[in-house]
Amino acid sequence: MASQTSPKQGADHPENTPDANVESGVEQTFPASDPVAFTTSQGSRAERPEAMMNAAGSKPAPCDDGVTLSMRFPDSETAKLALEAAVREGPIDRRSASIDLDDDRVTMRLEVPRADRERLDGLLKKHGAMEA
Repeated sequence: MASQTSPKQGADHPENTPDANVESGVEQTFPASDPVAFTTSQGSRAERPEAMMNAAGSKPAPCDDGVTLSMRFPDSETAKLALEAAVREGPIDRRSASIDLDDDRVTMRLEVPRADRERLDGLLKKHGAMEA
């Protein structure tokens, strides 16, 4: 009679991992929705980061009614923080913006839909932008 061996719990399949082991793997982690991986065969994310990222040098699709917003900033750090705010609060695609450093001028150019121009202009001014 041939004996059957059961696979090691959790070796290849997370569904076979005891709940206590899963809980110990997510304690003290953030965010809880993205726990650390507990197997070597599977990562902790549903998608690989490369699959979620845009190709290097790519630009977003141009919008039909897009306008260019040009703003001047006192320094590059302020411009970077304003861009982060626009990405979070806009929301805008980071690839639609460029920050140019010319001698003592820092200028941000941002391609935005015409309907969002005033709102994003106000947002950038709130974060230190001035008219270019």
